Amino acid sequence: MKNKLRVLKINILFLFFVSTIYSQTAEEYFYRAIDNAGWGNNIIALKDLNRAILIDSLFADAYYYRGATKSELGDFHGAIKDFTRASELKTFDAEIFYDRALAHIDLRLYNEGFLDFDQSIQLNPASERTFYTKAVLRHYLMADYTGALEDYATTIQLSEKDANAYYNKGLANIQLGNFDSALVDISAAYTYNPFNEEYFFAKIQLKSFIDSINTVNGIIESNPRNSEALVKRAKLRLKMELYVQAMEDINKAIEANPNDFEAYVIRGNIYNLQGNFADAVESYNQAVSKSPNNAEIFFRRGDLKHHFPNDYDGAISDYTKALDIAPDNIVYLLARGDAFRNKRDYINSMNDFEKVLELDSTNFNALVKKGDLKMLIGDFEGAIEVFNKAIEYNPRTAILYYKRGLAKHRADKLLDACEDFSLAGELGYYDIYEEIGKYCRY
Repeated sequence: MKNKLRVLKINILFLFFVSTIYSQTAEEYFYRAIDNAGWGNNIIALKDLNRAILIDSLFADAYYYRGATKSELGDFHGAIKDFTRASELKTFDAEIFYDRALAHIDLRLYNEGFLDFDQSIQLNPASERTFYTKAVLRHYLMADYTGALEDYATTIQLSEKDANAYYNKGLANIQLGNFDSALVDISAAYTYNPFNEEYFFAKIQLKSFIDSINTVNGIIESNPRNSEALVKRAKLRLKMELYVQAMEDINKAIEANPNDFEAYVIRGNIYNLQGNFADAVESYNQAVSKSPNNAEIFFRRGDLKHHFPNDYDGAISDYTKALDIAPDNIVYLLARGDAFRNKRDYINSMNDFEKVLELDSTNFNALVKKGDLKMLIGDFEGAIEVFNKAIEYNPRTAILYYKRGLAKHRADKLLDACEDFSLAGELGYYDIYEEIGKYCRY
């Protein structure tokens, strides 16, 4: 008897649940979901879309918007599944394939993503947005500059005044060495958006680059083993972020003149920019062997050791060699002070920051680093004094009030700390209001 009553109770609850769900239509849940999604309430929207689909399993738009909501929440696998179901129910909708392409790209499934873009274009061949998105992804994600040019060109055919498309097309042309075409493109971008400073300066820089590279090209054509000209062209190319071409020039320069220490430095810089840190250190080693009294080479090698393998001892050794040659160089002192601090050698770290302040009592970086270090070793009153001086020189810098507020808070000066936090907020450090809510309710 008890088992029958339990089954009856479960059936009644199930019927109540079903009647509650079906008391509203799928469309009502759907439109409420759209409204909630518009306000950023994605979880609530997702629940309503689930209900809409439960009521109507053929509701294509509900699957599509559920896929879009899942994408917003980072569930790209789930999004692709919903977009796929939506595309089966609405085979003619280009937008579904476009959004599924983006979900595939987010999962680094690039082939699938580009196939979806192609399907979207097949359904809507006049979509400027699809061609432009595809071009940008080819350009910056795949380094497919030739393919990107084709899609930028189609974008421009569909919208001839699209400044962004012209500008990015110009950058792709630069990567392919089509500098004159790039100048035409970037000039067009500036023509259609003359208020964009980036376009203006890119146009000026590219003009200067073309003039300089043409001059150097002429020298190299007459003497392909002119190491000085090869180094100069490598520098020009490096400024334009043409790393592969710059490396080709530097290797030729070193082959022509194996004793040119500057070429080894530039090669180290290129390796560094490419993320090849071991080869960068080796190139700096070769530069040091060619010019053992050049402080800048020791500094660069030390900086690389400091930040990438976290070889603090090696970094400190190189910074020290640089300072032996240039003992009053503030940049070198600050870098060595940071390396000492990271090694938890706080005494020597403080000595370097103090040395900087002896050379320049108003140095902002040294004051902040000294104050932070005093906080780290628990000298909160000392930190307050340092931040007082920093604020005296920089009275409108929000982060200084935040840091002084933290020091005061640690020194049990809560009211003063909250005043500083408030000032930091007034000066634009809006994240401070979380701290104010945490510490300043009394």
